[in-house]
Amino acid sequence: MRFSEKFSRMLSRYGLPEGLFARLAAAYLAVSGTSAIFARRGSSDPVSAWRDYVAAGRLWPRVFWTALVFLWISAVFRVFGERFRRLDFALLGGAAVFFALSAVWCSGSVYFGIAAGAVAAVLAVYAASKAENALLKPSGKGAAAVVFLLAGGVFAFTAVTTVFNHKNFGTSCFDMGIFVQTFNSLKENLNAVITCERDGLMSHFRVHTSYIFYLFLPVYALFPRPETLLVAQAFFAMGGILPLYLIAKKRSFGGVLTVSACSLYIFCTGLILPCYYSFHENAFLPTLLMWLLWAAEAENMPVFAVFSALVCTVKEDAPLYVICIGIWYFLEKRGKKRWIGAIAALLAAGYFAAAMRWLNLHGDGEYMTATRFGILMANGGGIGEIISNAISDPAYLVSLMLRSETLGFAAETLLPLMLLPFITAKPQRLILTAPYLIMNLIIGAGYEYAAQTGFQYILGPVCLLIYLALINADDLPKKVRNCALIAAAVLSTVTGVAAASKKLSVVKEHIVREEFYDSAEECLRSIPKEGAVLANTFFVPHIADRAEIYELGDGRLIRDESGRISDVSELERYDYVVLSRLDPLTEELAPVLEARGMRVWAESEGFVVVYGWE
Repeated sequence: MRFSEKFSRMLSRYGLPEGLFARLAAAYLAVSGTSAIFARRGSSDPVSAWRDYVAAGRLWPRVFWTALVFLWISAVFRVFGERFRRLDFALLGGAAVFFALSAVWCSGSVYFGIAAGAVAAVLAVYAASKAENALLKPSGKGAAAVVFLLAGGVFAFTAVTTVFNHKNFGTSCFDMGIFVQTFNSLKENLNAVITCERDGLMSHFRVHTSYIFYLFLPVYALFPRPETLLVAQAFFAMGGILPLYLIAKKRSFGGVLTVSACSLYIFCTGLILPCYYSFHENAFLPTLLMWLLWAAEAENMPVFAVFSALVCTVKEDAPLYVICIGIWYFLEKRGKKRWIGAIAALLAAGYFAAAMRWLNLHGDGEYMTATRFGILMANGGGIGEIISNAISDPAYLVSLMLRSETLGFAAETLLPLMLLPFITAKPQRLILTAPYLIMNLIIGAGYEYAAQTGFQYILGPVCLLIYLALINADDLPKKVRNCALIAAAVLSTVTGVAAASKKLSVVKEHIVREEFYDSAEECLRSIPKEGAVLANTFFVPHIADRAEIYELGDGRLIRDESGRISDVSELERYDYVVLSRLDPLTEELAPVLEARGMRVWAESEGFVVVYGWE
């Protein structure tokens, strides 16, 4: 036997040369990812401080460890042989994702996450294509365990970091203080009368028709703290994972594909990042909408009816979701049940019209419409004019979606989903993109917060996009479907980790300055509940469990001709004024309060100072 033949047989015992590229790449990526982790533990970053990282002389150690890992994998292959035939490709996919995650960790950059995720997705798809049969195995307990462990981990991470952000005084009157006072009012009097939202006694329900609050009220009554709202928001953001898992299971996705499909939801930046802008009524939407979509998928009409009603009670514009889902259901399905979709859409439209009319007559409806849709209003004619202008000038309508303010947002939300929500041969499905197009792209062109993943306006629309990504992918040929779902899962996971992992810094900050923050909290809690308080916006959420609390803003300050503060408007109506030593405004405002007869009533070292009347 020739030497070349003997050598070839020897290599085959080690899975070579077939697995050479995959094994070598897996070893290199695993070592590179591990090196990045250790570098960060030593206060060196391979991205932001790359010169220091390279100067540390990591080339030859990298070569050595890569070779060692390569030989170790080869030894494992030699021992276990055919049973690990696809080991190299599984390791390549895992190492690619591991490296991408280690590279983007704590970067805070969605775009870096998308770029790193794209590279990892290519390698993961290549690796998965070598083990296609494994992907198509029926999903079982293993897939379910992975899905719910991941969802539980993201929930815990989000809950803990948002709570610590609040403890670090990172929440403000909008959008935290107003909801703390709202729920306190509901707990005490079953009404939502508050003072810090519109600078006077007014029901929050005259701003938004969020009657869903009554269903959550028993939980808040048991745990009446601001942290309860933050933990609940994290729970409701991840709460839609169960119906999504059931949808994937019903469509007979394989084990890996089930995890991939659910990862689109678990690591979605549009579900995680909004939780860091305090609390919002839209937090209820992800769980409710996913159950509504599951009911549509399973054709369970009683559940469909219940969740259609619940979605409508979240906010005055929430019926739009039911309208779109109802129309889609009517056009997509066959048989008598399809008419349930049409009826739901009509009832939701009627509720929307009634809610808007009531808000316009008795509440803040006209103001809210003008701030959101002002970019489509020429004469202040309300919803009717908006619809008329949109139909009359579709070119302008399209131009709003393609502005610089919205294109970046579209990239952040659609690229991790591989554009799958819009890849379909069934045009009726595009109706489910309407909330995204209207509430985020069109409104976002004039109201910047709607076109940012860090605000709650994306919480509802992104659920429909994720569902569309799943059902559109399921219509593709199996090989294409597998590649698309795995690539989207990797992109979503890496992007989500890149954006959210930086939030860990709030935990570290609190540990370092725990006494500082605890002292400030104690000082604030000492203010009598019956007192009317005017407070710095970042203190309002911590003392909003009272009848009267007001936000200190520029509108309350009276300035002289030189621009200096000379007085505070209606100062006598407040029993206490709470200022921050870290706010430059305090140095100028404190002498004014003292000149009016107020004195320091309580303070914490270097942070909170409370003024009261002598």
